[in-house]
Amino acid sequence: MGTIAAGLFEYRYIPGNPREQPSTNEAEALYIEAEHAKEDETLAPVGRTNVLGFLRFRSFWGMLLGWTGFNLVFYGLVAWAPNYLAEDRHLSLPAIGGAMFIIFGIGFVGEIAAGFLADHWKASGGSPNLVMRTVLGVSAVLTTLSTLLLAFVSSPVAAVALLSSTLFFLRSAGLYWSIPATLTDRERAGVLGGMMNFAGNVGGILVPIIIGVIVQVTGSYFLALMFFTGSGILYLVGSLAIDYSRKLPV
Repeated sequence: MGTIAAGLFEYRYIPGNPREQPSTNEAEALYIEAEHAKEDETLAPVGRTNVLGFLRFRSFWGMLLGWTGFNLVFYGLVAWAPNYLAEDRHLSLPAIGGAMFIIFGIGFVGEIAAGFLADHWKASGGSPNLVMRTVLGVSAVLTTLSTLLLAFVSSPVAAVALLSSTLFFLRSAGLYWSIPATLTDRERAGVLGGMMNFAGNVGGILVPIIIGVIVQVTGSYFLALMFFTGSGILYLVGSLAIDYSRKLPV
């Protein structure tokens, strides 16, 4: 129901053309149209999108791998964190509910903070590569470190703190939704974003199964946490492989 409500809100209040939005003034509309015109001058005429053409570029693969690494950690924790807290940390059901609220609530704060930081840094003159590689790189390193340390702490409080740290830094990957528009023109950004999301969702589908098999075979969560650590490294490598300063010539 929440998703339906959000969709209706978007349909009503976020039109495709800024001039159709009552709150857009003339100066804002002219600025947007001028920026679009400048972009159009540098682009080839838009025809059918050559999807296979994206495969030639490192940035494309970095985007797919980085987003997949994020999804492996995020959906793995969505699916298995409650079981982990119950079976490995022996928390009660009410304690698990409170812990999950804290963990994912802190993740929400991390995502908003990363967005404000990246915008402010860029507005202050930071280059796209410096800003994005730093913010996403630090996010990936600290996500990886948090999941690694989680395997070696004994306190349930420390475990919840490290899961909160994981989500806080991991959710900086919300910046990935700006990458398709960064790497291509606005006519192809939807296609590129769809390819990115497809790759990430394949990881999101598989990771609950993978973690379940690991836990069932080994009888512990240690290797599952090592899997999350490896996924954090994939998120790091992918994020650093992207050139955020140029569009793919497709």
